[in-house]
Amino acid sequence: MTTSYILLPIYFAGIAFGSAWLSRGLHRLGTGLALLPGLLGLITALAADSPEITSAITALSGGDHEVGVGVVLGSNLFNLAALMGFSAILAGNITMQRNVLAFNAAVSLLETGFVALMMLHVLTPVAGMAALAATFSVYVLAVSLPGSVVKRSPLPREIRRMIAAFLDDVHTHHHKDVSHGKQQRPGWRSLVGIVCGLVLVVAGSMGTVHTAIAIGDAWNVPHGLIGALLLAALTGFPNAYTSIRLALRNQGTAVVSETVNSNTINMVIGVGVPALVFGMAHKPVALTEIWWLLGFTAFVSALTWVGNGLSRTHGMIIVTVYLAFVAARVIWG
Repeated sequence: MTTSYILLPIYFAGIAFGSAWLSRGLHRLGTGLALLPGLLGLITALAADSPEITSAITALSGGDHEVGVGVVLGSNLFNLAALMGFSAILAGNITMQRNVLAFNAAVSLLETGFVALMMLHVLTPVAGMAALAATFSVYVLAVSLPGSVVKRSPLPREIRRMIAAFLDDVHTHHHKDVSHGKQQRPGWRSLVGIVCGLVLVVAGSMGTVHTAIAIGDAWNVPHGLIGALLLAALTGFPNAYTSIRLALRNQGTAVVSETVNSNTINMVIGVGVPALVFGMAHKPVALTEIWWLLGFTAFVSALTWVGNGLSRTHGMIIVTVYLAFVAARVIWG
């Protein structure tokens, strides 16, 4: 057991460094290929999400559905608290475009709702994955389509103007550093960084899952708590770090996109795809977690909309609500 305590921080370091390496490599590749900022942000979020996805799949493949589902749902709850709430506390105030917020919130709520219907067995894994994939495809199209294309489309003039303005906001306010002279031609270093980062993330995530479960078993901690709280926080660190950096640069719209990108990818790849292979087995407590996630997503979105952004007070409220979830989850066991 002593070995597990020593290995856990080592595996976590692998996740942290691997995610940073992977994100940097993909960012260089994306800028070198001149990808639109919105699509580049989505690809970077996929890299930052790799620890949650790998951890969930590792647990599910080992037959521990409680940990697997708990990692995804817990990570999404943690993302809302850390990426938006804690970022707002540190930055003091972050502003964002309301139309981008509304679109992102709608996508996040839809994806979470589909997973809830899968858990209730209203949707089969195939039907649920189809719904998740269709929604995600629309989202990918929105972040990868330039406004100029819509302006030349045969749509009515007013609709063209509204959609083009929205797309311009997505690309203008998402990762502004892309347009500040940091474009680099992708080369062998980018490829090596991507491969090495991926290896570190996979190895670190797999080791973290097995080590955390071993430590939890020694302390008689329920597997659901290990997934929803401990692993969710450990694997969510790369996303939190990225979001805090964006918030300190006053890139509020990018913070929202980062959060929704992460949560959406988690739902599609961390729940939808595994459900096709392993089925949708879970314990009743997971249903409570999905209701928390739906409610928390709606609450954070509404708070952000009303405030036209997030202040330090808003951030404290969001973190407090998350801590209430943690307390309730510990009580549930």
